[in-house]
Amino acid sequence: MRNREASLRKVDQIDSSLKKLISYLKRGDEQSFNNTLEEINEQIDQLRTYIETEHIDGYEMNSSAQ
Repeated sequence: MRNREASLRKVDQIDSSLKKLISYLKRGDEQSFNNTLEEINEQIDQLRTYIETEHIDGYEMNSSAQ
């Protein structure tokens, strides 16, 4: 996987952001909650792009090609 390291970093960032969301939710900090939620959506979109641009070799199934 060409983008393996970048994808793993992105997953770590999403994990960290989810922990922030929980903290903001407990404190009632709606603005920070909404900002972090937007960041998570952007991170997921970037991760999706990394995965979609990966080369698929003969051992993998491309489920989107059906």
